[in-house]
Amino acid sequence: MASPNIVIFNDTHGWHSRQLVDALARYDIKCTLADLADCTIDLDTPNGLVIPGLNGTLPDGVIVRGIAPGTLEQITLRMDILHTLAELNVPVLNTAKAIEHTVDKARTSLRLHLAGINTPKTWACENNSKARSIAEKQFTQGHTLVLKPLFGCQGKGIEKITTLAEFEQQTPVGDAFYLQQYIEPFIPNQWQDWRLMVIDGQVIAAMSRHSKHWITNFAQGADCLATTINDDMTALAINATRAVDAAYAGVDIIRTQDGDYTVLEVNSVPAWKGLHQATGIDIADQLAQAIVRRITPSNITEHAQH
Repeated sequence: MASPNIVIFNDTHGWHSRQLVDALARYDIKCTLADLADCTIDLDTPNGLVIPGLNGTLPDGVIVRGIAPGTLEQITLRMDILHTLAELNVPVLNTAKAIEHTVDKARTSLRLHLAGINTPKTWACENNSKARSIAEKQFTQGHTLVLKPLFGCQGKGIEKITTLAEFEQQTPVGDAFYLQQYIEPFIPNQWQDWRLMVIDGQVIAAMSRHSKHWITNFAQGADCLATTINDDMTALAINATRAVDAAYAGVDIIRTQDGDYTVLEVNSVPAWKGLHQATGIDIADQLAQAIVRRITPSNITEHAQH
């Protein structure tokens, strides 16, 4: 019987892909590295899809590690591939549905809000005068705002604004305003939040991120440390992942000045290099187990090749 073949989608295959390939090899799983941008919709084929390296066949499962930036049309085609794979009963981590719920920050905020999950007060609109009115009201009430790109990641393009003059200097990406109330740190001038990795309804790793700057992303130079988490944080991360229909996610949590915890972001295509370095936990192996659970009914731990 041939070994299952998993496709790992990313636009650039590096450390994360190598981690996944090595982890899946321990379960006798072969990997094909591909880019969604290189896939083709072809109705002259039985399943309508052509994935590089598969000779016209479908994979046994898919792990989405990254999707390159592109035009609306390009991204739509890539999502079409992922939607169709799921409709053809190919296990996909994460599905197009989950990615659509999280790549768009406004969609994430709505999903969290409607699920009753703590998240910062948020406003999103296209109208400059309406956004200015929102900002003016918040500044009058003594709040600071954060302007984020709707499709941003790794803390890039984020601006903290405290006055109308600062607001009027901003040019929102794509003419879309996504504004959140800034969460003051629990301990003044000590910027800290937590990244929790959730896989199949369990928190499998967590780290605390500390920075001398209010942006605490690993990619922006924050220090990442292994940490213990409490039941409130665990439940918040699991419920947030469920709210966006993700099988796995990196959930960013911050503590407010009143001591409560709130979800800043949910990432359905999370990097985990900082988390791995901080905790030593083999997250790639946990993801390998998650995909193998979906492609074979046997107890996968019995088949691991150590």
